[in-house]
Amino acid sequence: MNTHASSGKQWTQVGLDSLNVENGFRQRGVEVTRLDTFIDAAFAFVLTLLVISFDEIPSDYADMLAAAKRIPGFAASFAMLMVFWLEHRRWSRRYGFEDSRTILLSLSLIFVVLVYVYPLRTIFEGLFSSLSDGYFPSSIQLQNYDELRGIFLFYSVGFFAMSLIISQLYRAALKNRDMLALNQVEQKRTKLDMQVWLFASGLAPVSIMLALFLPDEWVPAAGYVYFALFGTSRLPFYLARRRVGRE
Repeated sequence: MNTHASSGKQWTQVGLDSLNVENGFRQRGVEVTRLDTFIDAAFAFVLTLLVISFDEIPSDYADMLAAAKRIPGFAASFAMLMVFWLEHRRWSRRYGFEDSRTILLSLSLIFVVLVYVYPLRTIFEGLFSSLSDGYFPSSIQLQNYDELRGIFLFYSVGFFAMSLIISQLYRAALKNRDMLALNQVEQKRTKLDMQVWLFASGLAPVSIMLALFLPDEWVPAAGYVYFALFGTSRLPFYLARRRVGRE
């Protein structure tokens, strides 16, 4: 049975009762659509770009060791891309909802990811190079702090766009709550997830401001701002519990 909902489809109670439940959320989109397949392939292509952007296959032990030193930067870049892919996958499985708006948002996410992959790799390679005092190399050698500021701006714009797109996908699901027959728990979870990604997108303007206005020696702080993601991902849930406690 194809459980993906097109715009205007109404769920029946019988259909809802037949759905798989994952973490308390009924999975309306377990069937893979052509859009899902395209998005999966696009992310796979982006990962390929991330890999083939390295130098040629090592020809001796020294080259192999030099290539191995780039693994931390690649691993961190891979993890960040997977965060966005897994979030879109979770959204698709939960709602199975496709209309012109959500299709445009999903395609926009792919477009941004294709551009975002290069500053992503540069940022993480630079991070590990800085933390290891140059032991882990960076593929791009920046000549001055203005170039570093530019990299942070490039990265932050991409991160802001992708986080905002994810939040808007959740907003679209919440807007169509009646058509999707979301119960109260599902509506609450949808709203919280939308807020999580709005909070996450808010880190990008902070990073941009720091990159633009901090003194040269403090410019790397514009990148460390993103470590706050570990806190912002839980903040809406914490605030929701506080509100419940006061009621």
